[in-house]
Amino acid sequence: MAYIIKRLLHVIPVFFGVTALVFFLLRLAPGDAASIRIQDRGMDLSEENLAAARTELGLDMPGWVQYGRWLGALFRLDLGNSIVSGEPVIGELRRRFGLTLRLTLPAMALVLVAAFPLGLLAALYQGRLWDRITRIFAIVMMSVPSFCLGLVFILVFSANLQWLPSFGAGTPAHLIMPGLVIFIASAPRHTRFIRATLLEELSKEYVRAAKARGIDAWTILICHCIKNALVPILTSLGMSLALMLGGSAVVEKVFSWPGIGSCLIDAVLNRDYPVVQGCVLLYAVIFTGINLVTDIGCIILDPKVGKVVRNSARGGE
Repeated sequence: MAYIIKRLLHVIPVFFGVTALVFFLLRLAPGDAASIRIQDRGMDLSEENLAAARTELGLDMPGWVQYGRWLGALFRLDLGNSIVSGEPVIGELRRRFGLTLRLTLPAMALVLVAAFPLGLLAALYQGRLWDRITRIFAIVMMSVPSFCLGLVFILVFSANLQWLPSFGAGTPAHLIMPGLVIFIASAPRHTRFIRATLLEELSKEYVRAAKARGIDAWTILICHCIKNALVPILTSLGMSLALMLGGSAVVEKVFSWPGIGSCLIDAVLNRDYPVVQGCVLLYAVIFTGINLVTDIGCIILDPKVGKVVRNSARGGE
């Protein structure tokens, strides 16, 4: 419990650091939200109109004052309103993040179903034909950028064969191509990682002792190696899920999937500061939350890790 409290306290400076960095860097970038607001209204970009728009958006105040006002509103769970749409940011994030979960969670489930047995078989048959095929396929798939694979999917399955829709999120059919792209981008990396982790376990002394007692390779792998390799595999899967949720922006943009990633890209291009800040805060929550859950899972799976964590928590008190 002390470790969890300690980790939660560490989250606070992370939030402040990330939001402050993005807040001030975004305002150093070329462009101005006030000019975008004026253009949306069809008005001239005169000095008077720019000054009025900047005052309306609160951009005429010093940066530290703007950041302080944003933090004060955050403590009231108010992320402000979008400069472009005028809608509350928290409602926009809730809707967009739900669509991102709808896209990434099935892809993550496919990764678990496919990568674990493939990596297990590649480790068991190391150096044989199956292992070579798996490694070559993984290297090829890892070398293809996700946006390139997405464009190929659109060209083949949407433009030529006309089997699947190429953009939007209206039906389950819209989920197939972007979900497969995310799956293909993640599964080979996990297959190789699981293979490498299991091979490391298979090279240890207790495995050689088990083989000397006549225990077959399958029994050793299933009953001993997998259990001992779960901690690094769980850590890798947890980070992958966080990266999927936070890094699916390219795939969402290619397929016009209205998730949180495409929302962030559009907000940056439109200098929609409240939406950008809200997205960054959400990403910080996602990464720190998944890391905390992963660490707790590792403690439960491996008592040795739990003992080390408890000792470090007592030492920090």
